[in-house]
Amino acid sequence: MTGLLEFDEVDFMNEANAEHHVTDMYNNANLVLRRADKFELVVHFKNRAFDESRDLVYLEFGIGVSPAALSGTKQKLEIGKTTDEDVWSCELLENKKENKSVYLSVNIPSDAIIGKYNVVCEITKKAGGKHKQRHTLPKIAVIFNPFSKSDDVYMENEEDRHEYVLNDHGVIFAGSWNRIGKIQWTFGQFDEGILDVVFKMFTRDNRYKANPVKSLKRRNSPVYVARVLSAMSNMNDDNGVVAGNWSGNYSDGKSPTDWNGSVKILKQWMKLKRGVNYGQCWVFSGVLTTVLRAVGIPARPVTNFNSAHDREYNMSIDKFYYANGTEANISSGDSIWNFHVWNDCWMKRPDLPTGYDGWQSVDSTPQEPSEKVFQCGPAPVKAIKNGEINIGSDTDFLFGEVNADVTNFLVDDSDKIVKRLKVDSRHVGRNISTKAPGSNQRLDITDQYKYKEGTTEERAAFEKAKLRGRLPPWHKHIKVQPEGDVNIEINTKTAKTITGTPIEFAVSVENATGSTMDCIVITRLESMFYNGQLKSGIKKVETKTSLKGQERYLFVMSASFAEYGFVLTHDRAVRCSVSVRNTKNDNLYMDSRTTVLKHPKCVKLTVPQTLNKGQFDIRYHITNPFPSTLSICKLNIDGSGFSGEAVDQEVKIENPIPSGGSVSGTITATAHRRGKKIIVANLESQEVKSIKAKAIMFVN
Repeated sequence: MTGLLEFDEVDFMNEANAEHHVTDMYNNANLVLRRADKFELVVHFKNRAFDESRDLVYLEFGIGVSPAALSGTKQKLEIGKTTDEDVWSCELLENKKENKSVYLSVNIPSDAIIGKYNVVCEITKKAGGKHKQRHTLPKIAVIFNPFSKSDDVYMENEEDRHEYVLNDHGVIFAGSWNRIGKIQWTFGQFDEGILDVVFKMFTRDNRYKANPVKSLKRRNSPVYVARVLSAMSNMNDDNGVVAGNWSGNYSDGKSPTDWNGSVKILKQWMKLKRGVNYGQCWVFSGVLTTVLRAVGIPARPVTNFNSAHDREYNMSIDKFYYANGTEANISSGDSIWNFHVWNDCWMKRPDLPTGYDGWQSVDSTPQEPSEKVFQCGPAPVKAIKNGEINIGSDTDFLFGEVNADVTNFLVDDSDKIVKRLKVDSRHVGRNISTKAPGSNQRLDITDQYKYKEGTTEERAAFEKAKLRGRLPPWHKHIKVQPEGDVNIEINTKTAKTITGTPIEFAVSVENATGSTMDCIVITRLESMFYNGQLKSGIKKVETKTSLKGQERYLFVMSASFAEYGFVLTHDRAVRCSVSVRNTKNDNLYMDSRTTVLKHPKCVKLTVPQTLNKGQFDIRYHITNPFPSTLSICKLNIDGSGFSGEAVDQEVKIENPIPSGGSVSGTITATAHRRGKKIIVANLESQEVKSIKAKAIMFVN
């Protein structure tokens, strides 16, 4: 038996390796391994045992279309005595001659490129090795390793790792700063095919198309990977995953509020090879959370309430108003969103000066191009807090989102700026929120992003950041109206306003001067999109009043469901705006308050509390508590680790549901993965949008 050693088969020991690498939850055709660690395999031979004195056996790992050793995209490893943790290497653990097998350990270094590797076993002789065999083995997928201290994404705290890497379901906060709500979201990073979708996102990125080898080599850096994924999560520039739409018209796709999770979106993009219609910021953030966690980068959605969009990077959001309090159609491009959702991802920053490791902000919502691409970040949260806008990527834009001032100007009928009305340095960046590890409670992280409003440190950070921006000319040499002569307070009369019931705002207008003031008070109720854009007016009341010094004018502004229901947006945001004009000197004072309505509980899901893997029933019961009929009803259900009728297709309710009526039904699903599972449902109708429900079950 002196011939060439003949390959028989390989055993990648999938179950043991997956458990060791904490990847056993991935539903993937290939073994998923984390870099900065070893994995073991067994190679079996046909004709004889491996002989170290005359046989050479190599394992070759290649990534990309044309892997090469020179570019670092191909690693050819000879079976050796030990492994070197700093490089790709292969150690012979045991040569079992009796069953013609070798047990091997392969080290994947902490700077390995992320992606799917082709694996080849090559066999030849040490002496006169002209002949050789090459056998293609199953592919492996390599991802980042937050469990290893030598990886740049290492996260020390176990509870944090479980939340930001392993949790496949969560909540995203939304609403308004004073009416914070939750969106249940299924991330599904371990679901079948999702990791392959992420790898496809890398190769569809324009950087890869321009220079595949350079892009591959940079894919060993979580900084680069996070930036690429922030670009590829939106379809702008590169035909990425989600198409954004803030128009209110979603007839050629799904409304952003229809989605309950990322899996359907990512699979649809993979299938259709084009952007999926439609998403808004929480959808972009949900998708980005999924793809970051899928490749092993700890990630969390972050919600910023009263979020500024500062297109001029001058740290001022400029608003223009006519004398009657209506907003002028003069666009600086600036806006303030009720809320905006982006992501934090955890990593070291060896590319920056020391002190900026930890949470980095990335934003996949296409707002402003960065390096001619709609991408944003990663920007160190520490740099954002301190106004160090030259540190990291797009730190200036992110600083503006959390800490810009709001400046109001009065314009005349010809849109000429008359004077500056007010500067508000406290409005932007409130109650910055993320999900707390281990619970669905809100964790306030405002102090991570900014110093307390009004402090010396906060103003110093603002002034430092403002130095880079260039103020437009209307900020200079402009008449400034004194502030404080009129105080306006607006509050909702109830802690929660339920959709279908009247909306009521309690308003107080105080003359803070010592003399009588003749005023015109104009109050408006308006239906708003969450990004600060007006959809429609609901009601307007104009009152003339005379207020003595220190006197208050108190009133209630209300609207019935019949008045607001037909113009309510998917976001359910209603703004009460109050303007007070002093008729003697034409000074104008304004304030507004936005509330987000809460839907009554209309959908109930019933599932088994515990069950074994396999098929089960989901029963839904829909009631209509609203004063109008619900028509064209559709029910969408999502959950991680499930398949079948319930999650693969939309449930259409055939008949309208009259006020006070109900409808029930049963659909089937199949559970594939053990553990606590959350099923989320969304009901849409012609009259009322985005009605959510959830159910919890345990799969054995």
